[in-house]
Amino acid sequence: MINKAEWYVIQVISGTEENVKQSIFQRRESFGLEDHILDVFVPTHDVISVRATGAQVKKKKNLLPGYILVQMVVTNESWYIVRNTPNVTGFLGAGNIPVPVSGEELEKLKGKLKENAETFETKYQVGDIATIMKGPFEGNEGNIIDVNEKKGTVKVNINLLGRDTPIELDFAEVKVK
Repeated sequence: MINKAEWYVIQVISGTEENVKQSIFQRRESFGLEDHILDVFVPTHDVISVRATGAQVKKKKNLLPGYILVQMVVTNESWYIVRNTPNVTGFLGAGNIPVPVSGEELEKLKGKLKENAETFETKYQVGDIATIMKGPFEGNEGNIIDVNEKKGTVKVNINLLGRDTPIELDFAEVKVK
């Protein structure tokens, strides 16, 4: 097989990514393969969700649900250890031969992680009617005309002095009917 450490994509049962990561590290130590299985990476980014109370809760969300990356030197033994870890369904590749991730694809993934460093999970959609819960316009209602998940804001058109006026508000400042 291959003698150079490369990154490989491992398919796992969705939702078990962190458990598989820990299992691979434990199995690596048990079998003395620290020099063959070098690292395990679960691509995640922070997502902030806003509760009905307006409280913001930060949680990690998998960027690639059902997949993890393993940096390893592929030998029969290291392949067997990773492949037979509980909740691992296989390597991405042709048949039983794992195909390494190219450096270019790895850089794209890292760029995507930086780009999605922190996003908001939202239930707001353009066209929804929102009530402003805080600030000088508290109690006013309007149509949501824009949702920015990266900034955690919505633009709401409210009627101010007989004119539709767009106002940018944080997710925590509005409530959807």
